[in-house]
Amino acid sequence: MLKVAIMGGALLIVALVLELAGVHYNDALLMVGFGTLAIVAFFLGQMFPGTYRVGAPLWKFAMTLTGYSLATTLIGLLFIIKHWPGGDKLMIIAAGCLAVCAIAWIVYLLYYKKNKDIQIFEEEENN
Repeated sequence: MLKVAIMGGALLIVALVLELAGVHYNDALLMVGFGTLAIVAFFLGQMFPGTYRVGAPLWKFAMTLTGYSLATTLIGLLFIIKHWPGGDKLMIIAAGCLAVCAIAWIVYLLYYKKNKDIQIFEEEENN
């Protein structure tokens, strides 16, 4: 999944450079770049391990909402860059979701971090 995100980011950088240079036929690159990053961000909650531990529902909610709001932000940026209608509404929705997500992250870190054996990112064991 990381390779797909890097490839989408590279396509997006090339498309934005072409957009700044005045090339008007880079719409496909912009859509593929933003779309790829939005798909990767959409599945962000399912990419991290450790969803079956203490506080797992709040962790899963925070990770899933983070992914959804990042995907909405990326699509909103695409709409704003291309001057399509609805980009400002997408950004307002994404900002609201990110605010709720920040509250969920803070509650998770303050409430469940008191237990020292809970780690946010678990280390993988090498066999």
